[in-house]
Amino acid sequence: MQRRAQAEARAAKAKDENAKEKTHAIPLDSEYRSLFTPAGWAFAIWGAIYAGEFALVAHALASASGGGASEAATRAVAPSWALACAFQALWCAAFRPWAKAPRHFWVSSALLVAEAVALGSAHRALRAAASAASKAWYWTTHVPLSMHFGWISCAALVNLNSHVAKTCAPDTQLATAFLSAFGAGGLGAAVTLTTGDPVYALVIAWALTAVASDGGKRTTETLADVPLKALTKAARWGARAALASVVVSQMPAFAA
Repeated sequence: MQRRAQAEARAAKAKDENAKEKTHAIPLDSEYRSLFTPAGWAFAIWGAIYAGEFALVAHALASASGGGASEAATRAVAPSWALACAFQALWCAAFRPWAKAPRHFWVSSALLVAEAVALGSAHRALRAAASAASKAWYWTTHVPLSMHFGWISCAALVNLNSHVAKTCAPDTQLATAFLSAFGAGGLGAAVTLTTGDPVYALVIAWALTAVASDGGKRTTETLADVPLKALTKAARWGARAALASVVVSQMPAFAA
């Protein structure tokens, strides 16, 4: 009798989990997931960012006494990058219990926006120094910081959508997710076309492809397949716009 009751309990649990999967209800262990959430594989980019920024520090130390263009370029970038790292640390601290309440959750979003602004300032310094710096400096400083800038730009949107998921109705969540998908694609294209830097748009395309891969299935509300499929298409088109800007920005180099 006891075995039968246990078997029925397991069957009921499996049925409930299947129902959640079909209706796209958020898992209990993912309370901050929203409609605009990258698939888990996208976060592997942090390995490349941290490895690149480790190379940045190593290159800066190696060229510290050289007094060349690369050292001057690193000095120009360092203050904004250090400020961005400080905001990153504060963002981690913002996930303490007191800041997880809906009325305080905006703090983490604001910190990521501030970090994106700081990295944007570092990106401007990168462009100003690019012509004088070496190829090694480009790969150890420009590339990782551009990657960091692109990823945090998308992370700020992800965090914003998490805040909306905790505080707003489903229609507002859906509208915010669509705006984020198109906005990220447009931002990636605009930055790359105006600066000629392909790295930023490539990272935006990576993030939006991951959002499309996730499909909005991890959300606090039950939504029909139609809006979720439309959101997936929006993220894919945003990624395509970012990739198209990379091609356009590199055409002069291929034509030369």
